[in-house]
Amino acid sequence: MLHNFTTLEILSLSYINISSPIPVNISSPLRYVDLEYTHLRCVLTESFFLLPNSLETLILRGNDLLKGVLPKIHRSNTLLMELDISYTGISGELPHSIGTFSSLNILYLGGCQFSGSIPDSIGNLTQITELILSHNHFTGHIRSTISKLKHLTYLDLSVNSFSGEIPDVFSNLQEQCSLYLYHNNFIGPFPASILNLTHLEFLDMSTNSLSGPLPSKESMLPKITKLDLSYNSLNGTIPSWPV
Repeated sequence: MLHNFTTLEILSLSYINISSPIPVNISSPLRYVDLEYTHLRCVLTESFFLLPNSLETLILRGNDLLKGVLPKIHRSNTLLMELDISYTGISGELPHSIGTFSSLNILYLGGCQFSGSIPDSIGNLTQITELILSHNHFTGHIRSTISKLKHLTYLDLSVNSFSGEIPDVFSNLQEQCSLYLYHNNFIGPFPASILNLTHLEFLDMSTNSLSGPLPSKESMLPKITKLDLSYNSLNGTIPSWPV
């Protein structure tokens, strides 16, 4: 049916039971597609990214019958700014080619079945402001290439199996930001580099294996409104924040 709408730019069918495969090879100049919670039933193939070059937003959130692995991206949509495939049945590792979406501002991959390490190419998404990888099965260390994402305002890596010490990858953040790193396997001391994030508003590193003293710098995190370090092995006195 969509092939008949040759001038269609916006398509929103969210919360409608359409129970069909994802339409591909659409000839209309679509800019916005929202198929959130539509009971899509299909397995992803390489045709998944054969979408109009005009597409800026693609939302497939909440389709748990959408299965398969995220295919390798052979032809990047250079205009795509928002990709939301969270809470679907997609599994496997993130392909290295995810980094070809150089215009992405928002990438939501939470609540899927992704596993393995985050590819280094994630650092190519230099325009990204919101990155959610929570509630998956990711492992390994936080990639140093995340330090290239200077415009991040929201980063959620919570409820995975990341391990090792939290590296100095956040010191380049320039905007008001929120970091969610809870429920992983991080070890080591409280990362000193986070103390320099003067625009940090939310920080949750609870339910890890962090150890050592609490940071004592009285002037740290002047904009913080939520701080959760519970369920770690940190010790010491509670810092004094300016009121």
